[in-house]
Amino acid sequence: MRFDFAPPAHKPSKNASPEAWDSYQEEQKKRTLSLAGVEAMRSLRESLDQRADTRRRQLISSGDGSYSKRAVLTGLPERTTYSGRVRKDAQLHYPLAASDDKAAAGRPRRYGPGAPTPEQILKDDSIPEIQVKCFAAGELREIKVKVVRTVYWRKAGVARPLQVVVIQPLGYRLRIGSKRLYRQPAFLIGTDPDLDLATLVQAYSNRWEIECNHRDEKSLLGVDQSQVWNPNSVRRLPQLQVAGYSLLLLASILTSGFQRTAEYLPLPQWRRKSIRPSLLDLLALWRDQIFATATGTPVVNFDDFVNADSPNAKSQKQPLASETLCTLAA
Repeated sequence: MRFDFAPPAHKPSKNASPEAWDSYQEEQKKRTLSLAGVEAMRSLRESLDQRADTRRRQLISSGDGSYSKRAVLTGLPERTTYSGRVRKDAQLHYPLAASDDKAAAGRPRRYGPGAPTPEQILKDDSIPEIQVKCFAAGELREIKVKVVRTVYWRKAGVARPLQVVVIQPLGYRLRIGSKRLYRQPAFLIGTDPDLDLATLVQAYSNRWEIECNHRDEKSLLGVDQSQVWNPNSVRRLPQLQVAGYSLLLLASILTSGFQRTAEYLPLPQWRRKSIRPSLLDLLALWRDQIFATATGTPVVNFDDFVNADSPNAKSQKQPLASETLCTLAA
């Protein structure tokens, strides 16, 4: 995980001068999250170029709809491909034909005729469906997609050809007879028209791990709940917490791989299987090992709690408050 410091612009008071508000608006344009994402991709591309074994590798970055903007699409570094969500009604264009290069009057044309929107691509039966294998939710799945290559979007510019990929909804049920979930399609764009479909879809599917990381860091580690006084700690403490979180995941992979071994607590009855240990499993095992090291005792084994038979004795019924008062009065 990479954790960069990206604070918003300081908003002036209501009674501030017009110059202060103009400066705030200019500073606000320079501190957008899309620009911070572009800087992170450039820094990562420079790090890859410094190593001989990763210099020629293609960097694939995935983002949601908030990053599918002009700043990201036009500011990508070399050997970097972006794939992200796009609006279903995005206005796309075909390449400009050689005969239409020179207009009769006015400015020269830069875009060709209008291409179908992503939603129209989904509903167009003339566009064939392609089966793509993608690893998602713990197993290899067949995903139906539609693709239109070499189209242009005005936000990306005429120098950035795109491919539009429409992923059919992957409906699933939590149990037999329950409501069918996830019935909405996904509309993606890729800045490399020649990129393999399986690679693009798999790269975007892996983006879900980022959402899981954000949930673990905020809800379980409390990255956004720190109370510090030093201004330098505002920048350093979240980075330290995220670095510790990354080291914990790396230690789990090096010791037991991606499997959930018998070292962890047994799963509840309603959860029959788990693809890998969760952060709560890792924290519980970590606390157990720290306690065993500090006290000099072996690591606690919870097999006895699992294999032990539940007692049949009923709990004793507590007397009512009125009966207790009557006994004391007597």
